[in-house]
Amino acid sequence: MKRFAVSGLACALAAVVVGCGPMQSPLPQRFDAENQKTIDESWDRAFTPVDRFDHQGLLDLMIGTQAYQFGVDMFSLRAEKHFAGGKVVMEVSFDRTKPDDDRFEVTVFDKEGKFVRLERFHRKEVEETYGALYVNLPPPIDANLPNQPKVAAPRAGHEARWNRIREIFPQPNEPVKPGPAPMVQPKG
Repeated sequence: MKRFAVSGLACALAAVVVGCGPMQSPLPQRFDAENQKTIDESWDRAFTPVDRFDHQGLLDLMIGTQAYQFGVDMFSLRAEKHFAGGKVVMEVSFDRTKPDDDRFEVTVFDKEGKFVRLERFHRKEVEETYGALYVNLPPPIDANLPNQPKVAAPRAGHEARWNRIREIFPQPNEPVKPGPAPMVQPKG
């Protein structure tokens, strides 16, 4: 019976969100009222009764649907990375009731722990950047098509952005291990 409930929540979330993979940006997706209602109903089903799932069943549910990020009321994340000059701290803040306060912050400290830089990115900037890098791509250059000079400049700009990114963070040599992709992801 519990197996059906897990797939029920997965199906409900899959109906709301389509795709696969981890979070696309540091901020969780915001949903319209209808989709949020569907997600809220799924959470109610998942935790009524509160012990509906055993240990593994609950983990399956959270991982299989990525419920830990979809339709949540509040979300925060803190990640730290040491580098040769000190430490970078990245923090995400999301409160569904305060959309204007969504933010992704990158703070840099020197080796002694002294603050040296803070960059704060709000949702609009994050979404625009994600769109520019992954979604709203300039068409490929094709010399056989008209208006190629108009396409060339945006295409070159996009490629330059990605070349700068790859110079700093080249792709890892180890290939991603195959396995089932997560079931749900926010709509485009």
